[in-house]
Amino acid sequence: MELTDKQTMDWITRWADYVDEHADELNELDGAIGDGDHGTNLNRGTHAVKKAFANEKPQTVPMVYRTAAMALLSTIGGASGALLGTAFLTMARLSKKGETKLETLLTEATESIKKRGRSDVGMKTLIDLWDPASKAFAEHNLTYEKIDSAVEKTKDMKATKGRSSYLRERSVGHIDPVAKSSSYLFIALLKELEQQNK
Repeated sequence: MELTDKQTMDWITRWADYVDEHADELNELDGAIGDGDHGTNLNRGTHAVKKAFANEKPQTVPMVYRTAAMALLSTIGGASGALLGTAFLTMARLSKKGETKLETLLTEATESIKKRGRSDVGMKTLIDLWDPASKAFAEHNLTYEKIDSAVEKTKDMKATKGRSSYLRERSVGHIDPVAKSSSYLFIALLKELEQQNK
Protein backbone atom coordinates (compact mmCIF):
# COMPACT_ATOMS: atom_id res chain seq x y z
CA MET A 1 0.00 0.00 0.00
CA GLU A 2 1.35 3.38 -1.04
CA LEU A 3 0.01 6.87 -0.41
CA THR A 4 0.79 9.98 -2.43
CA ASP A 5 1.90 13.17 -0.72
CA LYS A 6 -1.66 14.55 -0.89
CA GLN A 7 -3.19 11.34 0.45
CA THR A 8 -0.67 11.30 3.30
CA MET A 9 -1.50 14.90 4.14
CA ASP A 10 -5.23 14.18 3.97
CA TRP A 11 -4.79 11.21 6.33
CA ILE A 12 -2.86 13.19 8.93
CA THR A 13 -5.23 16.15 8.60
CA ARG A 14 -8.20 13.83 9.21
CA TRP A 15 -6.44 12.60 12.36
CA ALA A 16 -6.02 16.20 13.49
CA ASP A 17 -9.74 16.79 12.95
CA TYR A 18 -10.61 13.74 15.05
CA VAL A 19 -8.33 14.93 17.84
CA ASP A 20 -10.02 18.33 17.76
CA GLU A 21 -13.43 16.69 17.90
CA HIS A 22 -12.52 14.44 20.84
CA ALA A 23 -10.12 16.69 22.80
CA ASP A 24 -12.45 16.95 25.81
CA GLU A 25 -12.93 13.19 25.91
CA LEU A 26 -9.15 12.67 25.81
CA ASN A 27 -8.72 15.14 28.69
CA GLU A 28 -11.31 13.22 30.67
CA LEU A 29 -9.52 9.92 30.08
CA ASP A 30 -6.22 11.52 31.03
CA GLY A 31 -7.76 13.03 34.15
CA ALA A 32 -8.27 9.55 35.55
CA ILE A 33 -4.62 8.49 35.34
CA GLY A 34 -2.63 11.59 34.36
CA ASP A 35 -2.65 15.38 34.31
CA GLY A 36 -5.95 15.69 32.48
CA ASP A 37 -4.55 17.70 29.59
CA HIS A 38 -3.62 15.16 26.91
CA GLY A 39 -6.46 16.23 24.63
CA THR A 40 -5.54 19.90 24.95
CA ASN A 41 -1.83 19.26 24.36
CA LEU A 42 -2.33 16.94 21.39
CA ASN A 43 -4.91 19.26 19.89
CA ARG A 44 -2.40 22.09 20.05
CA GLY A 45 0.11 19.88 18.26
CA THR A 46 -2.23 18.69 15.53
CA HIS A 47 -3.46 22.25 14.95
CA ALA A 48 0.20 23.16 14.43
CA VAL A 49 0.53 20.31 11.94
CA LYS A 50 -2.40 21.60 9.88
CA LYS A 51 -1.00 25.13 9.99
CA ALA A 52 2.43 23.85 8.87
CA PHE A 53 0.85 21.94 5.99
CA ALA A 54 -0.91 25.13 4.86
CA ASN A 55 2.17 27.32 5.19
CA GLU A 56 4.91 24.99 3.99
CA LYS A 57 2.93 23.00 1.41
CA PRO A 58 5.16 19.89 1.51
CA GLN A 59 5.45 18.39 -1.97
CA THR A 60 6.78 14.92 -1.19
CA VAL A 61 5.76 12.12 1.17
CA PRO A 62 8.97 12.39 3.24
CA MET A 63 8.40 16.13 3.66
CA VAL A 64 4.79 15.57 4.75
CA TYR A 65 5.96 13.24 7.52
CA ARG A 66 8.82 15.54 8.50
CA THR A 67 6.58 18.60 8.59
CA ALA A 68 4.13 16.77 10.84
CA ALA A 69 6.92 15.53 13.09
CA MET A 70 8.51 18.93 13.59
CA ALA A 71 5.18 20.59 14.33
CA LEU A 72 4.34 17.96 16.94
CA LEU A 73 7.79 18.08 18.54
CA SER A 74 7.78 21.85 18.80
CA THR A 75 4.30 22.19 20.33
CA ILE A 76 3.60 19.13 22.50
CA GLY A 77 5.41 18.77 25.78
CA GLY A 78 6.03 15.51 27.57
CA ALA A 79 6.51 12.00 26.31
CA SER A 80 3.66 11.87 23.82
CA GLY A 81 5.09 14.68 21.68
CA ALA A 82 8.51 13.05 21.62
CA LEU A 83 7.15 9.62 20.80
CA LEU A 84 4.74 10.73 18.08
CA GLY A 85 7.44 12.98 16.63
CA THR A 86 9.81 10.02 16.58
CA ALA A 87 7.26 7.92 14.73
CA PHE A 88 6.76 10.50 12.00
CA LEU A 89 10.48 11.24 11.73
CA THR A 90 11.10 7.53 11.23
CA MET A 91 8.56 7.43 8.41
CA ALA A 92 10.13 10.56 6.91
CA ARG A 93 13.62 9.05 7.01
CA LEU A 94 12.60 5.71 5.52
CA SER A 95 10.41 7.19 2.80
CA LYS A 96 13.23 9.56 1.84
CA LYS A 97 15.45 6.50 1.39
CA GLY A 98 12.87 5.06 -1.01
CA GLU A 99 10.65 2.93 1.21
CA THR A 100 7.15 3.51 -0.12
CA LYS A 101 5.15 0.71 1.52
CA LEU A 102 3.01 2.14 4.31
CA GLU A 103 2.95 -1.28 5.96
CA THR A 104 6.73 -1.08 6.46
CA LEU A 105 6.66 2.57 7.48
CA LEU A 106 4.11 1.97 10.24
CA THR A 107 5.86 -1.15 11.48
CA GLU A 108 9.21 0.63 11.70
CA ALA A 109 7.59 3.69 13.28
CA THR A 110 6.17 1.43 15.98
CA GLU A 111 9.59 -0.06 16.65
CA SER A 112 11.07 3.43 16.91
CA ILE A 113 8.47 4.37 19.53
CA LYS A 114 9.33 1.25 21.53
CA LYS A 115 13.01 2.10 21.40
CA ARG A 116 12.60 5.80 22.21
CA GLY A 117 10.18 5.15 25.07
CA ARG A 118 11.89 1.98 26.27
CA SER A 119 8.48 0.38 26.32
CA ASP A 120 6.61 -2.54 24.84
CA VAL A 121 3.18 -4.11 24.64
CA GLY A 122 1.41 -4.53 27.97
CA MET A 123 2.78 -1.43 29.68
CA LYS A 124 -0.41 0.61 29.08
CA THR A 125 1.00 3.10 26.59
CA LEU A 126 0.38 4.09 22.98
CA ILE A 127 2.38 0.99 22.01
CA ASP A 128 -0.65 -1.10 22.98
CA LEU A 129 -2.44 0.52 20.05
CA TRP A 130 0.40 1.08 17.58
CA ASP A 131 1.75 -2.47 17.79
CA PRO A 132 -1.44 -4.46 17.08
CA ALA A 133 -2.77 -1.86 14.63
CA SER A 134 0.43 -1.68 12.57
CA LYS A 135 0.72 -5.47 12.52
CA ALA A 136 -2.89 -5.89 11.42
CA PHE A 137 -2.37 -3.25 8.73
CA ALA A 138 0.75 -5.06 7.51
CA GLU A 139 -1.35 -8.23 7.23
CA HIS A 140 -4.06 -6.29 5.35
CA ASN A 141 -6.74 -7.00 7.93
CA LEU A 142 -6.93 -3.84 10.04
CA THR A 143 -10.54 -3.03 10.97
CA TYR A 144 -12.32 -0.49 13.14
CA GLU A 145 -13.24 -3.32 15.48
CA LYS A 146 -9.60 -4.32 15.95
CA ILE A 147 -8.66 -0.73 16.68
CA ASP A 148 -11.42 -0.40 19.28
CA SER A 149 -10.46 -3.75 20.81
CA ALA A 150 -6.83 -2.68 21.22
CA VAL A 151 -7.93 0.49 22.99
CA GLU A 152 -10.31 -1.40 25.28
CA LYS A 153 -7.61 -3.87 26.26
CA THR A 154 -5.61 -1.08 27.87
CA LYS A 155 -8.38 -0.71 30.46
CA ASP A 156 -7.39 -3.96 32.21
CA MET A 157 -3.65 -3.23 32.13
CA LYS A 158 -1.59 -1.92 35.03
CA ALA A 159 0.56 0.99 33.89
CA THR A 160 4.26 0.29 34.26
CA LYS A 161 5.52 3.18 32.12
CA GLY A 162 4.85 6.89 32.08
CA ARG A 163 3.09 9.15 34.54
CA SER A 164 0.21 6.75 35.14
CA SER A 165 2.65 4.10 36.40
CA TYR A 166 2.81 6.03 39.69
CA LEU A 167 -0.77 4.91 40.32
CA ARG A 168 0.21 1.24 40.16
CA GLU A 169 -2.94 -0.87 40.70
CA ARG A 170 -5.17 2.20 40.58
CA SER A 171 -4.34 2.61 36.89
CA VAL A 172 -6.31 -0.57 36.19
CA GLY A 173 -9.83 0.08 34.97
CA HIS A 174 -9.00 3.11 32.85
CA ILE A 175 -8.33 3.37 29.11
CA ASP A 176 -4.91 4.76 28.23
CA PRO A 177 -5.55 8.22 26.74
CA VAL A 178 -2.58 8.15 24.34
CA ALA A 179 -3.62 4.75 23.00
CA LYS A 180 -7.06 6.29 22.46
CA SER A 181 -5.71 9.35 20.65
CA SER A 182 -3.43 7.13 18.56
CA SER A 183 -6.46 5.07 17.57
CA TYR A 184 -7.78 8.13 15.73
CA LEU A 185 -4.68 8.07 13.53
CA PHE A 186 -5.44 4.53 12.37
CA ILE A 187 -9.17 5.22 12.09
CA ALA A 188 -8.29 8.22 9.91
CA LEU A 189 -6.11 5.94 7.77
CA LEU A 190 -8.97 3.49 7.19
CA LYS A 191 -11.26 6.41 6.31
CA GLU A 192 -8.68 7.75 3.85
CA LEU A 193 -8.41 4.35 2.16
CA GLU A 194 -12.20 4.14 1.92
CA GLN A 195 -12.22 7.53 0.19
CA GLN A 196 -9.67 6.27 -2.33
CA ASN A 197 -11.75 3.18 -3.12
CA LYS A 198 -14.95 5.09 -3.83
